Amino acid sequence: MQEEHEMVSGKGWRMLKRDEAVKETHVLGLADAVERYGKKRSHNSDNMMEGIEISSDPNVISHPPRKKARATPLPQISTVNAAAPPSPLPSPHGSPSPESIWPSAPPSGASSPLPRAPLQPDLSLTTLLTLPSLLSHFTTLPAPLQSHFLLTLLRHSPLPVIRTLHAVLTPTLARDFLTLLPPELVSHVLSYLPFSTLARASRVSRAWRAIIDSDPVLWRDLLKSTKIWFGGDSENSFANSIYARRRHEQRSPSFVPDPLPLPHPYKMLFKSRLLTRTRWVNNPDPKHVSFPAHGSSVVTCLIFSHGRIISASDDHSIRVYSPVTGELVRSLEGHEGGVWALAACKDALVSGSTDRTVRIWDLSTGKCTHVFGGHTSTVRCLSIVKPELIDVEHDGVIIKEKWPKRPLIVTGSRDHSLRVWTLPRPGDAEFKCFGPDETEVDLGEVCVSEQHGYLSRLLELIP
Repeated sequence: MQEEHEMVSGKGWRMLKRDEAVKETHVLGLADAVERYGKKRSHNSDNMMEGIEISSDPNVISHPPRKKARATPLPQISTVNAAAPPSPLPSPHGSPSPESIWPSAPPSGASSPLPRAPLQPDLSLTTLLTLPSLLSHFTTLPAPLQSHFLLTLLRHSPLPVIRTLHAVLTPTLARDFLTLLPPELVSHVLSYLPFSTLARASRVSRAWRAIIDSDPVLWRDLLKSTKIWFGGDSENSFANSIYARRRHEQRSPSFVPDPLPLPHPYKMLFKSRLLTRTRWVNNPDPKHVSFPAHGSSVVTCLIFSHGRIISASDDHSIRVYSPVTGELVRSLEGHEGGVWALAACKDALVSGSTDRTVRIWDLSTGKCTHVFGGHTSTVRCLSIVKPELIDVEHDGVIIKEKWPKRPLIVTGSRDHSLRVWTLPRPGDAEFKCFGPDETEVDLGEVCVSEQHGYLSRLLELIP
């Protein structure tokens, strides 16, 4: 036992004691440990050994070692503290020896006791060579220590490294359930949300907006649950008109596609009806505007079109008012009897009167541009029919066609007849059923003839 405590030494060298090695060892960082490990491997030569310190005393008598020194066990790398051991562990997978990559310094002779500085290896490459050893130790750690080690690395990482890590982890951890679930389940999940929550959810992302806005079942159920579903016929007609308008816009040369998905017509209908009901029933500050219209005369009909209130009376006049202020914008004079029917399309206004005529007005100027006659009694009702796409069968094949080709006017009279007229285009020549000396002629004869080309059909009820 006493021999084990004797100093083992030789000429120019001596064996370090274990206690001395511990005392001289100081805490190093990971980068310093890796760099020192590379330098130590490059300094190895025939007259140098790891764990042996060169003695500078020339009087020391060299003796052969009595007993082979036992290797000092290498300490494990600790991930709890930021410090690393003086010498990292070699790779358990047998990483290539640094001597084959970096040339070592030539052995020192008797005249040069200190070796020359060796060629320093690249620190990045040295770190890469030690990664297998670090990974093997990291995988053996428990989960709490792994988390602590990673957080320590993140606290000492620059911003570009954190951004790279965020770009890698975000798609890995993100799970968008609306895009992953089947449409049926998505619709069922969203059906439990109120309208206000759905409106906020549609602003999360484009994918969520496309899913929420394009779900017909979701908006149909909302229409029914809020009791603003009116049987289905009016809703389907509204949806067909929206689809027809979108197809017409897509065929236009100036069409620019919307970057956001278009909502389903049921959503548009739900929003319109809900806002209408809310503003009428739950309006905390309602406003009332009252203004005189036709004096003591009876208001026979009234329509609201493109931000205008248009009223007609039995005093033979038609008047246009502002819905905000109630101010009289324009007065239309020309009928010789009470006006009982009105219909508008943009700036075109069609009126029917007890004078048996149908008049077309330009609301932008207030001028009467066309006068149609033919009815033998009061024109009691009228409507403007706009073109729509309908299914037409040709040789057993159903195709979409636009009908009618142009907007039409359908008028009804107390003479038991319906007349179909072509709505004049803006800029068409004026036409009136009067003679050259402005005397009234037989409206039936003039307007039944096709000299003006506006009368399309005559439908009469035969008793």
